[in-house]
Amino acid sequence: MSLTSEVIVLFCVVLAGALCRRLHYFTDETIRGTTQIVVNITLPCLTISNMQRDFSVDVLRNFLITLGVSSALILLAIGGALLLFRKRPHDRLAVLANLQGFSNCGFMGYPIILAVNPDWMIYAVAYNIAYAVFAWTIGISLFQGKENLSLRRVLLNPNLISAAIGFVLFCTSVRLPAIPAQVLSLLGGLTTPLSMLLIGTRVCGVHLGDFKDRDYHTSALLRLVVQPLLVFALMRVLPVAPAVAGTIFLLTAMPCGTITSMQAELYGGDREFAARAIAYSTLLSLVTVPLLSMLM
Repeated sequence: MSLTSEVIVLFCVVLAGALCRRLHYFTDETIRGTTQIVVNITLPCLTISNMQRDFSVDVLRNFLITLGVSSALILLAIGGALLLFRKRPHDRLAVLANLQGFSNCGFMGYPIILAVNPDWMIYAVAYNIAYAVFAWTIGISLFQGKENLSLRRVLLNPNLISAAIGFVLFCTSVRLPAIPAQVLSLLGGLTTPLSMLLIGTRVCGVHLGDFKDRDYHTSALLRLVVQPLLVFALMRVLPVAPAVAGTIFLLTAMPCGTITSMQAELYGGDREFAARAIAYSTLLSLVTVPLLSMLM
């Protein structure tokens, strides 16, 4: 199948998740539990499993390039949002900056990358490292300043731990024994269907009449259209490998990351706006991501 067809198949699973939510197969408790399984078990397993490959200097170089470019783009997106939305109240401004800086690169991005090319997953891990580090440092500081920063919280992030394990295994060319490797592969394989179903539960309750505030539309437009197109143009200019360019472009094209809603809840942001903005951008991404994938 073509890339666009693969993306459409994934979004059909999203629609199945929305149907399950509508039929009450997914309750709030079920969604919370499934989310914890994906974040703490299947995503880390997927990360380690997909970094089980022989060491290559070219791959290592591209990994570090992806990490560096991704970090710069995330910081630029946050800085641009702070400038563009500078007249908003602080609790709204913090949310808007986080929405622009942090895409749904794990839940939604990993399945998309796997559909495009599983070999690109190692670069998706590099992007996710930048995402996790900045989300739990700068992202939090935007809400309540430096007092909520915690190096321990960053270092104990399951996705960073799994990325570190996978990176060490890759650099040493160590292959796991057959049984644990198969266990990781099976558990990691659950990430795509579970993630897509969970995204479906998020878009199920969206009512377009709730989005009268212009910031919803501006935020979604920047996240889903403007940023990806700017990154696409940049990747055409930068001397980077096609795998690096494609990974960064696709992960930038993902909707607003769900971490912003959680942090707004914990650290005093505009939590209602955050939750609605994420749901809105996720709904619109059902159209924008397949269209943007046609540029690949």
